[in-house]
Amino acid sequence: IVQEMDPLIELMNGLQDAFVRCGVGTAQVDLPQITVVGSQSSGKSSVLESLVGFDFLPRGTGIVTRRPIVIQMIPSFNSTSVTTQFAHIPNQTFTNPLEIQQEIERDTARVAGSDKAITSTPISIRIT
Repeated sequence: IVQEMDPLIELMNGLQDAFVRCGVGTAQVDLPQITVVGSQSSGKSSVLESLVGFDFLPRGTGIVTRRPIVIQMIPSFNSTSVTTQFAHIPNQTFTNPLEIQQEIERDTARVAGSDKAITSTPISIRIT
């Protein structure tokens, strides 16, 4: 049954990508999604990593995750390894969790600055 859902998942991910690229986000459109909300250092990143199945989010003290993270999970039945792509660099693939963390930190600093500012601009990650 999961394989029968693949075309629908691809359609949903395509819509989500288009809304983010246009700056609309998905708040105005009722696409299926999970939102993790909580106070600082309450375990939001750990919840996301539990859903994904591996640790890939930046860690540290104080405010670390300073922007929304949109994660698209694409089931891959033919692969034994996990690959990650970012919407802002779609032609580059990451497999090392440390490199994924570093790219999240790098792009967050680019978008939000290095002074611990928070932004509503999401970072989009596709995991297959």
